[in-house]
Amino acid sequence: MKRATFFILVMALCLSQAFAPAANAKGSAEEDTLLPVVLRNRTAGQVSISLVRMDGVGAYWLSVAPGAEQRFTLKGGSYAHTTYACGRTDTGTLEVNRGLRLIFTPCPGVAPNPGAPTFEKIHLRDSPRGKLWSYHYGPTRSGGASGSGGAAGGTCQYTATAEVDIYTRPSTSADIFSTQGAGFSIQPSARTADGWLGFDPGVAQAANIGSFRLRWLPPGSGTRSAGCSSLPVVWAPLPGLCYDMPMDTTNVYANPDTSAAVLFVLHLGEFAELLGTTAGDDWGKVDLGPGNTGSHAVGWVEAGSLNINGPCSGLPTVSP
Repeated sequence: MKRATFFILVMALCLSQAFAPAANAKGSAEEDTLLPVVLRNRTAGQVSISLVRMDGVGAYWLSVAPGAEQRFTLKGGSYAHTTYACGRTDTGTLEVNRGLRLIFTPCPGVAPNPGAPTFEKIHLRDSPRGKLWSYHYGPTRSGGASGSGGAAGGTCQYTATAEVDIYTRPSTSADIFSTQGAGFSIQPSARTADGWLGFDPGVAQAANIGSFRLRWLPPGSGTRSAGCSSLPVVWAPLPGLCYDMPMDTTNVYANPDTSAAVLFVLHLGEFAELLGTTAGDDWGKVDLGPGNTGSHAVGWVEAGSLNINGPCSGLPTVSP
């Protein structure tokens, strides 16, 4: 009898131990659900999506080469997206609450209609802003698209006719990214007002966003197709400067103190020069003048918000 009672107690203990981890694992899975996101790029150029969690606990950069398909795994949640495709940029929100298939359709013309109900077709020239860019619309949205982005003159194709240096920023005083020989060919996605062509090299670049992801071909080098004249003119960082590329909304304060006046608010995709940090590395001093906001304010951002690019290692220690 005692042996039977002991056996029953041991079995009960084993069963309780066996089921307890399963319950914990389920709870953990609910808190950190991982979902597949498939990007299919049917355009002739690189496409990219910057995703920042609305609750500030994560960020992703998804990038796919022309004609390719790639699968990513993301934590579920609500994200602010900035999407780059066909020489254009769009922003909005993306709900990752199920597996997604995001199809970037060819750039010219309007988006194909209607498409499978589980596919989100992305076509930045006439896409509705907001969640999922869903192309489940009827005939009322089948009219012509507006905007440029290179479609009028076709795809921009660059071909090197001699050895060419490719720069990290659109200036011959910037660092050289690589040197390519005659015959090197690429499809740029942007240009500067003074004739530099920018393209995404398709390599991992940590948290670089916007124009900081581009590599630059100098004016007067190589041959360029007619479509290059229709590429969007973009802001580009100056050579020799360290930039702050905040990944979330960031206050610029008049002094290194969160109770000080807010001079400006930087959003995702807005940049400023980083002049230095305080002795305790708690604050960074920024100058918005060399950035893309149009403001010339000089102020302070909390160091925890910094996301930097450029020659930043030799920056001085600054005081209020």
